[in-house]
Amino acid sequence: MATHDVPGARAANHDELAMGCWAEHEDGTLIFVENTENDRVVYQIFELSQDPPLEYRDMMPIKGFKEKFSWDPSKPKNDKLKWHDKSPFPWERVIKEGARPGARYPSAEHILTMAERIAESRGLSGESLKPEKYEHKTDRVFEVVGAAGEAIIDVIQNAVKKLKP
Repeated sequence: MATHDVPGARAANHDELAMGCWAEHEDGTLIFVENTENDRVVYQIFELSQDPPLEYRDMMPIKGFKEKFSWDPSKPKNDKLKWHDKSPFPWERVIKEGARPGARYPSAEHILTMAERIAESRGLSGESLKPEKYEHKTDRVFEVVGAAGEAIIDVIQNAVKKLKP
């Protein structure tokens, strides 16, 4: 029977978190429990909505894992996962979606760029660059450099245009 609680999180469910337990989110994301040992859980997350699918591996204390991945409707940012502990993991879904053979990152942290890690540590968020947001600054360059500078910039821009195929 599938529940929205991590196996072992609620005694009333009479289940246990162990290797092979897995969960699915409505967006297609899958979580697979690789192992539970020394009060830790090693797990993989398959984000199937990406092309190719992304695979993350991580580890955390079992208690924290049960709290993080069990659904609690009173928490505003709590994802509702459907947990399975008696049925096999649907590897065919992962493979069908195009998971690639080869090296994997040990954890999601390894695929973050330095800029992303800094932004995360400082609580910053980014947005796509919108050139129109900075158009007013291009006129300023010509004001500062004057006519001679403008001529030099024109020569450089024309040379660059000739390099383009």
